[in-house]
Amino acid sequence: MNSKKYDIYENLEKKDIPPYVYAYPTRSAQREEKIDIFDIWNEENKYTNEIINLYLHYPFCKYKCGFCNLYSVANNEINIQNKYIDAMCKQIESYAEIINKRKIKTIFLGGGTPMLIEKENINKLVSTLDNLFPTWRNECEEFCIEASPDSIVNAGEEEIKFLVKSGITRINIGIQSFKGRDINNFGRFYKEDVNYKAIKILKDSKVKNISTDLIAGFIGQTKQDFLESVKILTSLKPNTISVYHLRIRPDSKFGKDKNYKKNPETTFYEWYEEAREIILNAGFKQDTNVRFIRENGGYIQQDYQFASYPVLGIGAGARSYTSTADYIIGGSSSPDISQINEYIENVNNNTLKTKKVYHLDDEERIRRKLTLNLYKFDLDELHKKYGNKYDYIFLDELEKLISKGLVKKENNIYTLTKEGYKYRDIISWGFFSEEVQKRDAEFYKDLENN
Repeated sequence: MNSKKYDIYENLEKKDIPPYVYAYPTRSAQREEKIDIFDIWNEENKYTNEIINLYLHYPFCKYKCGFCNLYSVANNEINIQNKYIDAMCKQIESYAEIINKRKIKTIFLGGGTPMLIEKENINKLVSTLDNLFPTWRNECEEFCIEASPDSIVNAGEEEIKFLVKSGITRINIGIQSFKGRDINNFGRFYKEDVNYKAIKILKDSKVKNISTDLIAGFIGQTKQDFLESVKILTSLKPNTISVYHLRIRPDSKFGKDKNYKKNPETTFYEWYEEAREIILNAGFKQDTNVRFIRENGGYIQQDYQFASYPVLGIGAGARSYTSTADYIIGGSSSPDISQINEYIENVNNNTLKTKKVYHLDDEERIRRKLTLNLYKFDLDELHKKYGNKYDYIFLDELEKLISKGLVKKENNIYTLTKEGYKYRDIISWGFFSEEVQKRDAEFYKDLENN
């Protein structure tokens, strides 16, 4: 993104494809700041005090995919992984006071590739939760773990059944493509049949919510290639399908390779429309602009996060979302083992503090509601809390979006139209504050210059 204010209509005209908005403010808007984490959560009690969601970050992978800019390292050393899990358990224990005041509604074990975690280390994490929060299993609505297709196949059915028995209700599998060329292109070296085997294992293991991802826009990928992957995936009937456009970030392998550009033949919105029709005709319903669900489908932690309930991050590179501050502990845009060792040391020495922070005021809290919740934005609910003091941020813009056929309004509730779903991320970026847009531009300019 450049530093010029993001204009919704200018970018609709040129069919811009901004990054998928899954959080506001963006990670790129955070800046270095050390704060005591308990101070942030004590402040959160003034806004919410009944629910908490846990995000547990496991930063290790077997390999690093070309498109990935998440906090992860390719490392298979069991010794450091064991120490890291011990540190995560200790961090959970140290936050027991924060967590015990609320009901744990969701747990997301992300990464990285947490499917690689040894069985005894899964037991350590679950036992820590059981010992500290004996009612969590009754209160938790979703316990998710991320996986790659080959990590599921390598684990096997017995391992997946063990995870289900441990409490896992959702497994998110990053399939990305059913075409061998695409799979190898983005840095995985297995054949297409691994995707089929992985989904069969999950089904045979009775995973409640099999959640799957596809990506459009790899070099050499045609619309027919992408739509074939969509058709194959819908025929396999997972519970959740998410469809994304390839983002080439400067802090990813693709971004660092000057020869790699996103597929110039990709007209994503045309591909998206056809993919959406295929998925809907297969019996799924649209949940968000990227996500489609059938029985037991969805992403409950994100639903709670979008509704402004807090997420507490555990682990190096884990992000936390609260009403007054979003923050990250440990890590940087260039993950390495030294940072993970530093996280372990800080946890063991009780010196863990925030690494980067973005502070939210009322205006930013309202922008968060707008950018994340235009699937259903309740004006009466907002006015009960703030009056009409902040209507200048959004009211005229929403009326203009109605006139363009992108938003509709009924009983003071604004929702996206079918066309609005397609362009949701353009609309959401248009409601970002100038400060967040400026910081985002600075962050990526710095990365590109390094």
